[in-house]
Amino acid sequence: MGRNVRSLLCVVALLFLVVGCGDKEAPMYQGVQYPATSTVIPSFQADQVPVSCSVFAHLLAWQPAGVNGQTIARTIEQEARQRGADMVLLGGTREAEEDKGLEFVYYGPANEYKCRDKWCGWKFGYADWARQGKWVSFGFKEWGNSDATYATPLVIQAAFLKCQK
Repeated sequence: MGRNVRSLLCVVALLFLVVGCGDKEAPMYQGVQYPATSTVIPSFQADQVPVSCSVFAHLLAWQPAGVNGQTIARTIEQEARQRGADMVLLGGTREAEEDKGLEFVYYGPANEYKCRDKWCGWKFGYADWARQGKWVSFGFKEWGNSDATYATPLVIQAAFLKCQK
């Protein structure tokens, strides 16, 4: 009986050790669930977002090394459409300290809010954002542009918005 108990304890301890060594997954999206949309409009300035739009997701979008502006636009728009966004508000872009491949890490908000009334800037995910590398020029001219290429992995600030028709 004692040997069986010790064996069981060893197996349980080994199981915890193996599970604890696995990669941590990015926070899954747990916000408002909207039906998928067919188009997403990009915006680079919060004051240009229509008054009817509410922010329902804050995120950092990691892009792998070697992407171009067309790939970045396609992957972020695809994620936004899947979440039901009508618009995506884009912030700063930095070189990522590590190449995580394509990854979207969500940071809330706890409750949806009107962008024009309550937008407080790019404060979410600051601990992750502050660890990244140099600033990268990525804006309206680079969005969707296949000639704008990036040799290093990137991380991009974004917010998804739902707009009343």
